[in-house]
Amino acid sequence: MPKQTFLRLDLARQQIKTAVTLFLGKDYLSAITLAGAASGILTQLVLKAGKEPFVDYSRTFQSSRYGQATPGRENYNRFINDKFGVYVLRHHAANDPDTIELNVGLQAEHALIRAVVDYVELRGQDEVFVQMFLKWLWVNRDGPKEMAEFEAEDKRFKKKRPQ
Repeated sequence: MPKQTFLRLDLARQQIKTAVTLFLGKDYLSAITLAGAASGILTQLVLKAGKEPFVDYSRTFQSSRYGQATPGRENYNRFINDKFGVYVLRHHAANDPDTIELNVGLQAEHALIRAVVDYVELRGQDEVFVQMFLKWLWVNRDGPKEMAEFEAEDKRFKKKRPQ
């Protein structure tokens, strides 16, 4: 098979699309892995576009809301990837235990949120797989309640909504 050239955004799009399909089919482990891979690409693409990636928005919000010092991007990125199960599914060192504990449904949801947020920052919400995941969140995470809480947040942390 000959070599092909791919846009990194297209690779991340395919990973997220597949991750959403797997997530909705309850294959959470695979969804975490693909969403984590897509996030690795998308964070850099969002930065290159001069926009704010999920990891930066999240660390600033965390710091403001809870009064903690803002860790650097790399440290916070590692924290997020640990919390969302991305690293533990991707790495296995010689001294790591043979078993791991995960809340795979929740961690897959969070890993996908991160990837989708960055994808939407670059491409918007028009893709069917993005809409499917956002609708799943709306129904399963009480969308009206979440929106009320968002509206109550400090304005400096609200992203501009598309017109």
